[in-house]
Amino acid sequence: MRRTRIAVVALVLVGATAACSSDEVYAAPDEVCGVAVDSGAVDPLLPEGKKLDQTKSGSQATLSQCRLSVDGKGVLSVKSYFVPAKEDPVETKAWELTNPAEISVGDNARVSDAMAIAVADCASAGERRKFVVQAYPLTTASDLPERREDLTRFMAAYFPKAQAAVDCTS
Repeated sequence: MRRTRIAVVALVLVGATAACSSDEVYAAPDEVCGVAVDSGAVDPLLPEGKKLDQTKSGSQATLSQCRLSVDGKGVLSVKSYFVPAKEDPVETKAWELTNPAEISVGDNARVSDAMAIAVADCASAGERRKFVVQAYPLTTASDLPERREDLTRFMAAYFPKAQAAVDCTS
């Protein structure tokens, strides 16, 4: 009888442990929008959760947009595209840049409370153009200075690789 109780207790403990281990969390991605990136650069922008999904639209060659979602809720949007060489995408997007600060990414970049944008002049498809990446966290931040630092680190890691992926050379 004592062995039976011990066996039952052991099974209950094993079952409880198995139930806890089913609460797995996703791993930070090592690729965003089809571009390899250090998972440590994107992880601070993502909340805890069980499942991470990426939805991508557009063509990598002209316009690419993707949305990262955790447990079905959008958490980060990343958009990349080209504009003519004479355009200034930072100026065009100035209305979206709340409290902008210049960051050292690409040829011209800003981070703000709600987004980051980086631009590089390049030759692509036989013409001079500007390559642009915008990153928008889709959640409200409780610590804006920290989020701005996280966005800056993400853009510093992501932008050069996204630029290389579209064969944008200086």
